[in-house]
Amino acid sequence: MSEKNLSRRTFVARLVGGVAACALALTVAACGGAPAVGGGSDDAPAAQEQQATMAVTVEIDATAGEGEKTTSEVELPEGATAYDALVAAADDVNASDSEYGMYVQGINGLAGGDFGDMSGWMFEVNGEMAEVAASECELAAGDVVTWLYVTEFTE
Repeated sequence: MSEKNLSRRTFVARLVGGVAACALALTVAACGGAPAVGGGSDDAPAAQEQQATMAVTVEIDATAGEGEKTTSEVELPEGATAYDALVAAADDVNASDSEYGMYVQGINGLAGGDFGDMSGWMFEVNGEMAEVAASECELAAGDVVTWLYVTEFTE
């Protein structure tokens, strides 16, 4: 084999190796990091099982607005909020983000203002009125979140 052919083969081999290395690097980057060492596809379910969850009770009391009172137990990830619990328990939640957190305008078709200017939704955790927005109120396992529809706000 001539020196020219050997040089060409070496160049092609290096080029192919470089392209393969770049492809591998792009694949690893697209997947979010380096390949796992000693792991396989069996590790994915174990990681999902490790995310801790908690059970909380959600009561939705719409009786002041001629609705029903319902109670549900929901399973949520640790660190979930009163708003997360409401979304998990209710069929329909109408809310918007405000500078204070999520403002719940309506639950299951019953909205603030439907029974006068002072009507709307409030919530309690374990029997105590919340002092923060529902999206800021972190829950613990066993908590009871009660959403109350009121027709007249009084302190």
